[in-house]
Amino acid sequence: MPQRCARRLLDLVAEGNEDGTALLASLKRDPGAVGLDSLLTEITELAAVRQLGLPEGLFAECSEKLLAAWRARSIKMYPSDFRDTSEDVRITLLAALCSSRQATSTAAPSSARARSTSSGPAHHPR
Repeated sequence: MPQRCARRLLDLVAEGNEDGTALLASLKRDPGAVGLDSLLTEITELAAVRQLGLPEGLFAECSEKLLAAWRARSIKMYPSDFRDTSEDVRITLLAALCSSRQATSTAAPSSARARSTSSGPAHHPR
């Protein structure tokens, strides 16, 4: 992982970084029902995650089960819990959380679009 990316991940849980803590909290939250507000929130989060600069295919060699376990562990942790871990563990857990949210945020709009267009033909009054 590029050093710049690792530094940005570590900054998410740095003491006194309110913006990082807020992003971390929003990444942990369930996106909720599909709607305009949730879509706009997801777009904002996706932009913030992309700015971290996670490399493409970062977890390509990891099983989905392992990645899900790291994400679940990350969701339960407070920023101070992250700071209590070694730097390598902190980076891995934060990257897993951000990577999985990036994947779900990217998939969410297309699945919402599919649901809205697959409900059958529109009823047109004659």
